[in-house]
Amino acid sequence: MNKHPSSNYARILFRHLRLTADNCAAYFAGTNVTYDELMTLEGTIPTETLDQIYRNALSISDEKDLGLSVGAQLSLSSHGALGVATSTGPDLRTGMVLLAKYGQTRVESFEISVAETRQGMRVTFSEAFDLTDLRVFLTESSLSGVFSAITFFSGPGNFTGSVNLAYPKPPYWKTYRQYFCDTINFDQPTTEVILPEDMLQLTSPAADKVMHREAVALCERQLQEIKDGKTAGTRQSAKATIINLISENPGKIWSLNEVAKHLHMSGRTLIRRLAAEGTKFQTVRDTLAKEQAAIYLADGKLSVESIGYLMGFSDVSSFRRSFKRWFGESPSEYRRRNR
Repeated sequence: MNKHPSSNYARILFRHLRLTADNCAAYFAGTNVTYDELMTLEGTIPTETLDQIYRNALSISDEKDLGLSVGAQLSLSSHGALGVATSTGPDLRTGMVLLAKYGQTRVESFEISVAETRQGMRVTFSEAFDLTDLRVFLTESSLSGVFSAITFFSGPGNFTGSVNLAYPKPPYWKTYRQYFCDTINFDQPTTEVILPEDMLQLTSPAADKVMHREAVALCERQLQEIKDGKTAGTRQSAKATIINLISENPGKIWSLNEVAKHLHMSGRTLIRRLAAEGTKFQTVRDTLAKEQAAIYLADGKLSVESIGYLMGFSDVSSFRRSFKRWFGESPSEYRRRNR
């Protein structure tokens, strides 16, 4: 029994459609979900309900390529512990292997597998069940999310592989080139992304061995809970709990007391638990913030001001000061150095 998917994806889609609490009735039509429930931290939504929300979104939006455009907003920071594990790992090959191994901790629609070839790697997306009328939307959004991860390693516009899609060309098929690459083949036996060997060796600008190990351990725990049919696992470390909470809810600068309250403990208790694990709250929070900032800066379409806003800073000056403390250089200098 799989656990329900994170509500984070429905929140991202909600914001993409520029909906508010006052005009969202059509978004939730046919479901029991409310605006307040959608915005609940660490919330989940049953797959059937999430599918209805996707159908509602398609009927609301006038974007023919909604799956592509909203999927492009699924940066690594939106994928919880799996996103953290991918971005802090050593290279793109490791990231793709993690995606295949732990992908079901994030989505139920596809079973992802990887196969090494002489030329590189094939990442295959097999439908876990019949996606019916949502096939194109879910494939577009899932692949766009994967390409956001690839772009994190390669930089924008540098993908040299190809994409095969197991459905006919949609009327707007040329738009795919803007999101993926020039070599796109429709009506193929399987949906897959083919990466050449030189791309697989690209290193991560946010590599962090300690954070990577912690995030992979959390992914492993989440996967085991799914296999065991559990919705809640055994007690995990305070550090792992914080990683999960912050990575599942980007766009907010968490204080120690806010995290402690969410975990139903006092700030002093949280400090003691972290100290027993050999770390501090600010260390965990700043490491995650550094990883998130690096992900956003890899997207050349985002301005420094936009990144500060996406990370929850009230003004760009505060973001620049924090960034300089984390990296020892300004966001612009970091971006130039990592192009």
